[in-house]
Amino acid sequence: MELETARLILRKFTEADYDDLYEFLSQLRDSEFEGYPGIDYENGREHLKYRVGSDEFYAIELKETGKVIGNVYFGKRDFEAREIGYIVNRDFRRQEYALEAINAVIDMAFSEGIHRVFAECDPRNECSWRLLEKAGLVREAHFRKKCFLS
Repeated sequence: MELETARLILRKFTEADYDDLYEFLSQLRDSEFEGYPGIDYENGREHLKYRVGSDEFYAIELKETGKVIGNVYFGKRDFEAREIGYIVNRDFRRQEYALEAINAVIDMAFSEGIHRVFAECDPRNECSWRLLEKAGLVREAHFRKKCFLS
């Protein structure tokens, strides 16, 4: 399950990742696009527990420092399809870490026989759309309502 790129290691989450995970999730507490309302240092441990027990999350670790700066979600769907999503610590955005990570996951998936990779993204989130399009995804639909319920 571990992948390596020029600058990153994509791997399963461990208990030792909690402070880094909480740092980037708490930045999204009031996010308009992917929020974690009500997250605090104690209840945030449930998010780590879920990620540690799941094979659908990759921790994005910087090779140089060992810091976990985000995660890639790669959920299993019907018909050999996968849903991809990502979160990156705001202090590490606009450095193409997310693009590097999702490209590695997508390349691995297609080499292993996955037929389709898709993402759901708020139509107003232009930064995410541009990144997903750089990774080779193509807009196929437009949802009129938010994908996630608050």
